[in-house]
Amino acid sequence: MKSIKNKLLTGIILINCTILIGIIAFKLNFEDFYIKQTSKDLNNLGSSILSLTKEENKDKLINYIEENSDNNILIDVFDKNDVIIYSNNFKSMEMHNNQHMQRKNNGLITDKNKINQNLNSYIVNNKQGTEFLATYTQSKDKDYSIVCKMPISSIKSSVNIASNFLLIIFIPIILLGIFMAIWFSKKFTKPIIEITNISNKISNLDFDEKINIHTNDEVEVLGNSINKLSLKIKSTMDDLKIRNEKLEILISNKIKQEKLKKEFVSSVSHELKTPITIINGYAEGLRSDILENEEDKAFYIDVICEESEKMGVMVNDLLDLYKMESKTFKIEKKEIDIDDLIKSTLKKHEFLLKEKDISMYLNLENNNVLKNVILGDELRIEQVLNNLLNNAISHVDLNKQIIISREETKDCIKISVFNSGDKIDEEHLEKIWDSFVRIDKVRNSSQNRVGLGLAIVREIINLHNGEYGVLNKENGVEFWIKLKKFSL
Repeated sequence: MKSIKNKLLTGIILINCTILIGIIAFKLNFEDFYIKQTSKDLNNLGSSILSLTKEENKDKLINYIEENSDNNILIDVFDKNDVIIYSNNFKSMEMHNNQHMQRKNNGLITDKNKINQNLNSYIVNNKQGTEFLATYTQSKDKDYSIVCKMPISSIKSSVNIASNFLLIIFIPIILLGIFMAIWFSKKFTKPIIEITNISNKISNLDFDEKINIHTNDEVEVLGNSINKLSLKIKSTMDDLKIRNEKLEILISNKIKQEKLKKEFVSSVSHELKTPITIINGYAEGLRSDILENEEDKAFYIDVICEESEKMGVMVNDLLDLYKMESKTFKIEKKEIDIDDLIKSTLKKHEFLLKEKDISMYLNLENNNVLKNVILGDELRIEQVLNNLLNNAISHVDLNKQIIISREETKDCIKISVFNSGDKIDEEHLEKIWDSFVRIDKVRNSSQNRVGLGLAIVREIINLHNGEYGVLNKENGVEFWIKLKKFSL
């Protein structure tokens, strides 16, 4: 593809070449044109002189010939006998009546030029060998005839001078034109090249460079329009990118929600099926009156109550989790002494810890004399602590060791619950915070756990704008939460 610069330069050179060809054509044809035009001028001059001969006023005739002829034009006036009665080669008319009388046929015609239908011109050689361009004009009564002549050498000299002059003038014009064409093509095409380069970058979604053209013409308007278009495309692309990212997140969340929904329904069905089956079985036993003593009846009733309580806990947890995830759950914040809340929560678990022979260690080292106060919903923070403790109790190994620690920084309070036991696989570290996820996959009806505890912890901590996480330690697992300190 040819560039505009080369096209423009080629066009200007072609124009110059056309002019040069015209000058050459002029040089080749100008002589014929000049001969024809000179022939017409000589004929017109002869006709004018012929009209004056009728007045028979020699002085007027002589004055007219002298005024309208130059040194290159020779004029001979002949009478009806073809004798010269006047020629601008002589000083006066009287000289014609003496020894200088000459006949008209004193020259040899070598060529004839037909100028038009009524005019011919002739190439005449005189006795000295000089060539003349001559025209012949005769009156209607044939009393007078006029011969007007001009040396051919003079005509050729004029043609050569005109042609050479044009060449001398045009050669520097051509050189200057080529130089101007190169300069102008660069200046004209520079902004267009810049627009083209940046347009190519825009087509490749590169919007970093802007067109900077100040030509005060349509090219500048075009550059500014492309800058606006680039800015609009970039803005649109950024907006589309953000929308695509949001759409990908929504699609991912939808897929995840669909999967969780299926798991949720499956898990709920399984968790509810077991206690309902147990309750139904023991209730049928009571209704059929197959029990022989009151002790067996009491046992059946205790099992039914225990399973009913388990179902109640699970339903309440499901309702709480649904409210939290649907953003319809509201918390009531107040100042909480976190150390006091940890101690009161542990006190409620003393019986269970002793029953399972679990060693509990509490690490609440104070770095200052001030209380460790947070702003939160006390009931829900206690629920978080309960769920973390229950999770630790459920997964503690034979070493039966649980450690609760509280650390403080300038802005936050971190609470950690460690239990000795097996580590969690890395692939499960993120999943454990989802609903109905139990890594051990054990569905034991004797354990009042359905995999909602950590999901509830996640939602409550999020409502408090806190952080949560889990770490595999050397001989166990540590769950932690981080809450912001209360400050006035």
